Amino acid sequence: MNRIVCNTIDFVFTDEIVSMDTTGVPVLKPDKGWKRINIIEQPIYQSSIKQNDAGPTNEETVSAKGRKNNITELLIQYCGFHTVLRMSTDEEVFYVGNLEYPCTMEYTGDKIFDNYSFKAIAPA
Repeated sequence: MNRIVCNTIDFVFTDEIVSMDTTGVPVLKPDKGWKRINIIEQPIYQSSIKQNDAGPTNEETVSAKGRKNNITELLIQYCGFHTVLRMSTDEEVFYVGNLEYPCTMEYTGDKIFDNYSFKAIAPA
């Protein structure tokens, strides 16, 4: 299992993406942009290869805790929509999910804090 502590987490809905370039970076529609989740603790990225009857899959998860704000409301309103995440560490920027295998989100929260859990599963 791979575990990385990240500095930031941004997202874009898959319907805001035109295509993925050859390096796996999303190309956004001209009027769209990345939206930052206002985190209060560093997000945790984890990935692991799982063996299934249909073949191995790469399962990626991201967990984050943030303060309630307008991004929270946007994510909750469009909770059924798929996303692609842009994660950054001190050394790199990488993406979780893509057009073919996007992230899904689970959310819990109260009046002050939000807990996000994103998951993407793709063939390994």
